[in-house]
Amino acid sequence: MTAQKHLKQLVRARMQKTGERYATARRHLIGNFQNQNSDPITRWHFPGNVPATTALRILLTHHGVRAPHTGEPFTEAMLFGLAGGIGIGVFAFYYQKEDHASFFLAGRHQWHDDAAYLDEALQRFGFKSVIQETAGAKAAEQQLRSALEGGPCVVWVDMAELPHRAMPSEFSGGGYHVVVAYRINEDDTALIGDLTDAPISVSLTDLARSRARIKKQKHRVLSLNSIPAKPNLDLKALVQTGLRRCHEVLQHPTLPGMKSNGKLEALKTWAQRLHGSKDKESWEAIFKPGANLWRGLTWIYDCVENYGTGGGLCRPIFAEFLQEAGAALKDSRLIALSEQYAALGRQWSELAEAALPDDVPLMRSAKELLTKRRELLHDGAPTEDVRTAWQELGEVAKQTNQQFPLSTADCDALRAQLQQRVLALYEGEVAAQAALLKTLP
Repeated sequence: MTAQKHLKQLVRARMQKTGERYATARRHLIGNFQNQNSDPITRWHFPGNVPATTALRILLTHHGVRAPHTGEPFTEAMLFGLAGGIGIGVFAFYYQKEDHASFFLAGRHQWHDDAAYLDEALQRFGFKSVIQETAGAKAAEQQLRSALEGGPCVVWVDMAELPHRAMPSEFSGGGYHVVVAYRINEDDTALIGDLTDAPISVSLTDLARSRARIKKQKHRVLSLNSIPAKPNLDLKALVQTGLRRCHEVLQHPTLPGMKSNGKLEALKTWAQRLHGSKDKESWEAIFKPGANLWRGLTWIYDCVENYGTGGGLCRPIFAEFLQEAGAALKDSRLIALSEQYAALGRQWSELAEAALPDDVPLMRSAKELLTKRRELLHDGAPTEDVRTAWQELGEVAKQTNQQFPLSTADCDALRAQLQQRVLALYEGEVAAQAALLKTLP
């Protein structure tokens, strides 16, 4: 049995036994899972939940970094916290001419800037990274080949241009994403890691197209040019730095021109706009029943549970970091804080579930398809299977556009319920950050 099929079966068995959601079951199982092979390049491939954190884990492990409290590779949860932990991003977009509304939530520290996220985290361990960009495809391939001489590297891509993701063409240009490149093969393919249970192969042509699509990060690649003789493995200092950065950036976001969208107060603003608001950006005004409200509700679910979060908008994986750090450092304050963030993670998942109620058949179908699509991607399933999942989601969306499955009164009631949940989350997030601050010297 391949490691890939074995992990898939373990996830499903755990879900059946515990009743956990897919994201939760998989997150718990892949903590120490790795490929069992002798390949010196891909033996440290890890399946993952959070793209940039998984890339960081692969790079550090490949270069010999081991957690001081276990002697094993750092867990994804531990590195998630050491790199800055959680963040927030809340965005609603409305294009009046097209009558097109969309919604986006983010939950990772520095979620909008993977380059800064990775570079800062690597510096804390004593590594120096090199980030290169170029306009030309030939120069980009040469840079990639040179970078790979030193081991795995991180490349920036438009996920909508990667064939194995089978995304509809309308997402092209907006699929900001990072993957790990392991090697370029003689058959003009590249071996990459994309959160999948095992490395996957893509053609150099497809990889080049995905690297060129987003202009602001065109052909970007990160590699390590300086390997410290003795990496910084002072766990207490690393934990405190990660927590301090988490708090600092939530107070003072680095998001250019939209800093208010990266503060916890953005949750309060969102809640106010969900129901009973006269704001021009209220959900009554821009997320009207039909395609716009459907898009808003499905994106709440997808952003919280599936979109590179590990479930619960990254709060559960942050709680696991705090639990592990608290146990290793014998710090009861971190363990108590872990319980707060675990509870917040459950609340975020409950919000996601409430956005697509189970008692509405089309909404329940959407949730099932969104989870199925994510599972297929993690499994490295055939592209046609992933494409079919996208198409099935499209068909459900068409049905809701023709006849929305909720009445006007039901839509009002749903938004009112979501408003109360978001307000509770806001209060819980603020309280947790106050508790986090008390753990710092």
